[in-house]
Amino acid sequence: MIKKALQKLYVRLSLAFFFSFLIVGIFSAVLFIYASRAHQQEITQIMHSELAEHVVHHYLLFNKGEPDLKAAKQTFHDLMILGPNFEFYLLDQSGNILSFSAKPDKIKLKSIDLNPVREFLSSPKIEKPIQGSDPRSFTNRKIFSVAPIVNDNKTVGYLYVILGSEIYDKIAEALFDSKILRLGLGVFIAGLIFSLSATLFFTGWLTAPLSKLTHQVRQVLASGFTKHGIKSTAEPLSQWRDDCENEMHILGSAFKDVLKKLEEQYQNVITIDELRKELLSHISHDLRTPLASLLGYLETWEINRNNVSEADAEEYIFTAKKNAQKISNLIEQLFELAHLDSGNVQVSIEQFSIAELVQDVLQKLSISAKEKNIKLDVTPHNSALKVVGDIEKLERVFTNLVENAIRHTNEGGSILIRLSEKSRLVAVEVSDNGIGIPKDDLPHIFEPHFKAGNSVRENTAHGGLGLAITKKLLDLHKSKIKVKSNVNEGTTFAFTLPCAE
Repeated sequence: MIKKALQKLYVRLSLAFFFSFLIVGIFSAVLFIYASRAHQQEITQIMHSELAEHVVHHYLLFNKGEPDLKAAKQTFHDLMILGPNFEFYLLDQSGNILSFSAKPDKIKLKSIDLNPVREFLSSPKIEKPIQGSDPRSFTNRKIFSVAPIVNDNKTVGYLYVILGSEIYDKIAEALFDSKILRLGLGVFIAGLIFSLSATLFFTGWLTAPLSKLTHQVRQVLASGFTKHGIKSTAEPLSQWRDDCENEMHILGSAFKDVLKKLEEQYQNVITIDELRKELLSHISHDLRTPLASLLGYLETWEINRNNVSEADAEEYIFTAKKNAQKISNLIEQLFELAHLDSGNVQVSIEQFSIAELVQDVLQKLSISAKEKNIKLDVTPHNSALKVVGDIEKLERVFTNLVENAIRHTNEGGSILIRLSEKSRLVAVEVSDNGIGIPKDDLPHIFEPHFKAGNSVRENTAHGGLGLAITKKLLDLHKSKIKVKSNVNEGTTFAFTLPCAE
């Protein structure tokens, strides 16, 4: 349970802030006490820096170069009555203690370190507390005042004054547990608790959107995607704004965009799967007739090859070959449509004359048109009119549209391709005066394998894929194809292409 709770961001942030505040609080308290004491010691040392020198000038501690211990004892006794905060020590020139004001059983050192003494005497101004040896302790250091004792221009000893006697230390320790200190400590702890509580509150306030987003993610994970899109969550994702600089809104908006992208991909997968099933169904249907015809003629030829004339045998083989070609063309169309559906088709953009491309397509299909006495034409015959696009794919577009028009135009009809420049675009119209398309079938003619009610497939290998391929090829060029048609009057397919610079 504890391990699970520690995995939550709010709990981890709360603990991190708690220990941070605790460490900072302890460090601040220690630093405050230390700085306060250091400041107090600095003030005390500066105030009494000339105390030792004053005593040396007004009291006789050495007589004719020799220490007068009796006089020193009496002097220290008198001074201790006036100032119990001080301890006096008479030192020889080597730092050995000759006399002192403290009780003899309290003295643990026989000499003191003279380095702090020299530092004190050589410093023109005290900028920080200078601590020296405390004769009452082997380890403690205390602030002091010191003055050299000079006889015949020669230093014969020192008066060493500890600023903060044993009595002062005992009083300070007693006051450390005073009501004022306890009150100050209580105020400090209360302030620390208040700061920590406020921090935890704001941490919860800041992490609340993250918890909400986490809940939404779990809802999406639990509900998943359906055929109709993602199931609605209890908390709408629209609350996350992508125009906000708040990091949580940016994260929520990014999650919303990811879901939208995943939904699109999921729908694509479903669509592709449905198309795959539909494709398999249509393939089995479209291939069955030419394949059965192919096998039928081959079997007939095989059974009767010794009893039929050479002309009949050639007719069987020709018909079988024609059906094989139908199957090949249909499979090629299926592969082309599948390739366009994959989304990995590359478009090679170049400039070219669209009128010349149309002329090439019409020339290629002229034989099929002549068989039905259909007139093919393009207007205007302007080779200077150039467009930008993939010439190979656009040739396929014109081929499909013209083949479709030839297939649905009666004998003696006509097919006209109009080209016109409009606002940096070239408008293309492929018109025929054929049988037309029923109004109810117009919205579906670009669907794979769709067959209009009056569609004419004749004995060709067209499985209703030509217009579907045409639309996908134009989609690659960012061009939308439109159709207008009236039954028994004709059909017009229209689209636009960008002009060349």
